[in-house]
Amino acid sequence: IGLRILKTVSQLTVTVRKGFALWYSSYFGAASLFTNRIFVAFIIWALFAYSSFVIPFIHLPEIVKQYNLSRQDNVFPLTSIIAIVHIFGKVILGIISDLPCISTWNVFLMANFTLVTCILTLPLMQTYIGLAVICALIGFSSGYFSLMPVVTEDLVGTKHLANAYGIIICANGISALFGPPFAGWIYDITQKYDFSFYIAGLLYMVGIIFLLIQPCIQKKQPKEESTEDAQV
Repeated sequence: IGLRILKTVSQLTVTVRKGFALWYSSYFGAASLFTNRIFVAFIIWALFAYSSFVIPFIHLPEIVKQYNLSRQDNVFPLTSIIAIVHIFGKVILGIISDLPCISTWNVFLMANFTLVTCILTLPLMQTYIGLAVICALIGFSSGYFSLMPVVTEDLVGTKHLANAYGIIICANGISALFGPPFAGWIYDITQKYDFSFYIAGLLYMVGIIFLLIQPCIQKKQPKEESTEDAQV
């Protein structure tokens, strides 16, 4: 019985070690996703993106109070406008990106540009109608989340899609985790809610820059790979 237990434990240990080695090599090995510069740039974008998206949900009520719009907001909350239009944005952007003459990547980029522009301009709106329009655009443009699996597949291929998409979602989660405290810290320093939107928007722009440089990386990477193959 003792030998059987030892044999079972030994087999289990070997299985666990093989599983860990496979997991480690897929994420951190020589052929891992993190050696793909295009994907790394996408991760950096993800780290900046979601923190900006959650800012309106946190500080928008304070902007409403600042401009004495609480009565209108109580009738139809602006955050509800974002949430409702977000649902339609996911569907419509998905339909648009499926059109044969439309590039999913271009739709993804345009949605990001629209979202960051709305975040930067939201504090400048001092009427309920103006804020409602901006919130509707935020909700619609943030529908690009439905395109992320397609964009991720285009970057890493079907084989690595599951791992890659998991990493991107994790990066978005980290971004969302640190976004609200960061926005609160900015308010504590400036005593103004506007600056949270401006700084978050600027950080989002940094993330978008990493999206824009991806075509340059994509052109450079095959050349480097072909050079390495020639040396081998």
